[in-house]
Amino acid sequence: MQVTPVDTEYSQHNGFRWDGVKFISVPPQPKPQSQAAGTAKLSPDDLDDDEDRENGFLSASARKAFKDAGWHYKDLRGFGQDPQSTLAINLGKASFNLTITNIPLVATETPRFDPLAFGTKSMQISKSDPPEKEQMLWSQNGWQEISKGEFDKRAERSGQAMRLPVNLWVWLAIFALATFWRFGAWGHLLLNLLGLKGRVLKNMATSYSFPPATPAQFPALDTAALDRYTREFESMGFVRLLDFSLVSNAPQPIPIFGRLFAHTRHHCFGEIGQIFPRGNAPLPLACSMQSVLQDGWTLTFSDRKPIAAGSMIRRRKALSVSMPGTASSALLQAFLQMREQVCQDLGISPMKDDTLEAYIAKVQRTATEIHESVKERNFATAVSHVYFRKLSLLKTREEYAWLGDYPKEAERRKQGLPVEARAL
Repeated sequence: MQVTPVDTEYSQHNGFRWDGVKFISVPPQPKPQSQAAGTAKLSPDDLDDDEDRENGFLSASARKAFKDAGWHYKDLRGFGQDPQSTLAINLGKASFNLTITNIPLVATETPRFDPLAFGTKSMQISKSDPPEKEQMLWSQNGWQEISKGEFDKRAERSGQAMRLPVNLWVWLAIFALATFWRFGAWGHLLLNLLGLKGRVLKNMATSYSFPPATPAQFPALDTAALDRYTREFESMGFVRLLDFSLVSNAPQPIPIFGRLFAHTRHHCFGEIGQIFPRGNAPLPLACSMQSVLQDGWTLTFSDRKPIAAGSMIRRRKALSVSMPGTASSALLQAFLQMREQVCQDLGISPMKDDTLEAYIAKVQRTATEIHESVKERNFATAVSHVYFRKLSLLKTREEYAWLGDYPKEAERRKQGLPVEARAL
């Protein structure tokens, strides 16, 4: 008895034979060379190839039922030896040729699983009577490098969204949020007893000063981004008002550099700023557009990703939209469009005071409103919102929006309800 393997890239795997006493090694037999592959012509129906073979998704009997009804059934595969296969298709008086081009198999390399390294490369169709130029139906161009943004968009279109891993700590956080939400009043009382809310209020700023500053005073300042933003703002019609350091009256103020602009035609402020948290890396330099509206409403657009703690200082009439990575020109257009819509829905207008004094007054008023808002807030619910927001911010979105009471007020005005109806 003798077993002789065919010669492959795994030449170390020999055969064997029995010499009457023991098995001895037999070298592999050279693989017979096949003829040069060419273009194969496919039969119009798999049923004609093998009546008894189970082929593709349909059994022979099911395929026969198709044929008896006047249909053809053909399983097109991209793993044959021929680099091209042609299937003739007759539809009434017209005839077409479907050409399938396969990726050639490389026999000299060790096979590896790569779904784009084998199979069908392209499918083309052409009219054969009369002859016409082939049209590409589908083509596989291999692996291509794309940006992270394009990858995320394709992943969202492909079906189920990507899910982040959920471990025990996340489940504990969710349980804590649910507990705070369900027993908010008790949690509020407990946090007050522990003094957490008092410590937060004590460390919050209630006023700011605006001493002039220069970029040289901030060694970690991203001056390249500052210059780029400045050119963009000035090209959009903004006028520079002040370079300043925003200094709060908090016990441990955080160093902040800001460059303030005003737009006298659009009646809004523009701000470029960078925050330098103590003991941590500086936050990326970013920009914002701000507008003060009538009746105490404000609108802010920023290209900075929001932070989780921002949910604690939200106010009902302070609308804010964050659009991370958006160009400053596109940010301004989105800001103006939403401001126009808000003013139309609420029956108000932008304030037209574009001076430095008006900006400082706005910031001081904002600090007071934030302090009062946190003071009146159910702190257990507020803390749960912060942790919930931390989870939601793990994946960056194109836009984040806080609309406060704007949707409710706009609907009330649309229906012509009186002011007292807001309490219902």
